[in-house]
Amino acid sequence: MPLKIMWGITGTGYILRESIDLMKKLQEEYNVDISMMLSGEGEVVVKWYKQWDYLNEVIKRVYSEKSPNSPFLAGPLQIGKYDFLLICPVSANSVAKICYGIADTLVTNCVAQTIKGGVPVYLLPSDQHKEPIVTSKPDGSPLILKIRDIEIENVKKLKNMEGITVFSDFSELKHWILNKAQKK
Repeated sequence: MPLKIMWGITGTGYILRESIDLMKKLQEEYNVDISMMLSGEGEVVVKWYKQWDYLNEVIKRVYSEKSPNSPFLAGPLQIGKYDFLLICPVSANSVAKICYGIADTLVTNCVAQTIKGGVPVYLLPSDQHKEPIVTSKPDGSPLILKIRDIEIENVKKLKNMEGITVFSDFSELKHWILNKAQKK
């Protein structure tokens, strides 16, 4: 039985294209079943970075937020219809909401409900290291972002939350998920 993942994206362009490329590889080479959820701002960012068409070519089930509980994905996640929930990339805003129990977006609500159901949640926050991150503008040119202390503190809190595993960088996540897919 293939690995079944619910993958979420929130409002950050950090490693966005790399994430979609990884989804494509997982499906094509490992027969992983991926469904995608986008927070409202996740959809805005995917379109801003001109990745909307590519995402919809790669993923056949893309769910866009209408409300924190619509489309209704929290229930299937909570009862184990998916092997796990992976949110990558996760914006600093979504990290803060998750840390403080605010479940007012599709993604943050699904994180809360998935944890309550005992299903693992994996996150890769964009803003988690003190040194600035190099990401890209929608035109592909580099963009250097300074990470604020509050974002570092929130990721530390996130790492101590029950039911959540935080990846420190994309290469760690990629290695982990490819290994998991090979074993399934």
